[in-house]
Amino acid sequence: MISSAFQNQVPGMNPFLPFSVYVPDGEPKVFGDRVYLYGSYDLFGGGYCCKGYHAFSAPVADLTQWTDHGESFSTARVPWSNADLYAPDALYYNGRYYLFFCLSDGTEGVAESDSPAGPFGNARPVTCGGEPIKGIDPSVLAHDGKVYYTWGQFRMKMGELNDDLCTLKPETVRDGVITNADGAEGFHEGSSLRRLGDRFCLVYASEYMPDFPNRGGRPTKLDYALADAPYGPYTRMGTVIDNEGCDPASWNNHGSVIKIGGDWYVFYHASSNNTAFSRRARVEKLAVDEKTGVIHTAAPTSNGFVPTLLPAHLTSPVNACRFFGGAYVTQTPEGRFPAVGLKNGAGFAFSPVAFEAGQYTFTVRYRAAAPACLRLTLGDTEAAAVPLPVSADLAEARVSFTAPAGERPVAMTVNGRPDADLCEIDSFTFAKG
Repeated sequence: MISSAFQNQVPGMNPFLPFSVYVPDGEPKVFGDRVYLYGSYDLFGGGYCCKGYHAFSAPVADLTQWTDHGESFSTARVPWSNADLYAPDALYYNGRYYLFFCLSDGTEGVAESDSPAGPFGNARPVTCGGEPIKGIDPSVLAHDGKVYYTWGQFRMKMGELNDDLCTLKPETVRDGVITNADGAEGFHEGSSLRRLGDRFCLVYASEYMPDFPNRGGRPTKLDYALADAPYGPYTRMGTVIDNEGCDPASWNNHGSVIKIGGDWYVFYHASSNNTAFSRRARVEKLAVDEKTGVIHTAAPTSNGFVPTLLPAHLTSPVNACRFFGGAYVTQTPEGRFPAVGLKNGAGFAFSPVAFEAGQYTFTVRYRAAAPACLRLTLGDTEAAAVPLPVSADLAEARVSFTAPAGERPVAMTVNGRPDADLCEIDSFTFAKG
């Protein structure tokens, strides 16, 4: 029997934070022996972001064990505004940790702490020539004695910060380093300036399309551009990852790349609840050639930091890497995270799972408003069909099936009366034997 209090989080799997934590716009940074994730914070059922940030970290030696350090900063510490906090970035500089933030009113600022987890205080606006700058999505990189700052939407700006980290040197500010102009890089927002080998790398939310004018698509992609100097010129190289398919209403993406130990990763987000919001942090391992600067495009997976998925890892539709036919995951008032929107032909899929050869019992926990059948597919082969009788309360159904040895994608598809909202899938288990 599946407990109603089943554990909804396999450590390290995507999304790698608890299901009730909605952190988009992730900027990862390694400080000491831990990886810290700085991002915005969505509230389920709300819009973009809220009035606070949380800091999260994990040991470099075990990226499956993430700690929520609590609220690191809020608009209560911003003297000039009570607006929502949008995407942040962080920097260690001259023995202090600095949090760069922006607000929904277009202002930007910086706060500081003696800890990478905060709390951050002494907030002051980022200014240029005595005037507060306006924009969103700051990014910061310290390199060769200079601190570079990027920000903006549709046209990315860049400048150098003074040692106070809150004033820009006016003579260094450039507008339109990358843009969404006709024939340009498809820049939408969310610039993140990093080093990739000997080059400067800009990761950004992209509306790039392959045909002229190279813009106008939904910014579900994280693209990257490379240059030999911080101000460019930058050459768009390709797409790091695209979160299209994570939710029927998916709109944007935001994140960055980082080398942790000897491995490269991309941190990004995916929306839920059939909205552009309720976005969760996700991660994928990357193949990167630092000599050529090539980042090979990654696909969304269920793995996250888990190198090999096993049948026992699959317990929740939230861990799916793709939804289709109008299906999506939501959150209920009692704290469940079912897949809903399950009409005929709708469902969700997981990245390849390593099965041992033999018999398995598949148990699904569900509600059904109309008779339905859940079809379990391993790769291109239907492994089992599970009848789901009508039930207003949570019920269980199970079936046995035989799996061949090997890794195969897993998909679950619901069939039943056309155009009916058939059921919700709450959770499931795979048991050997």
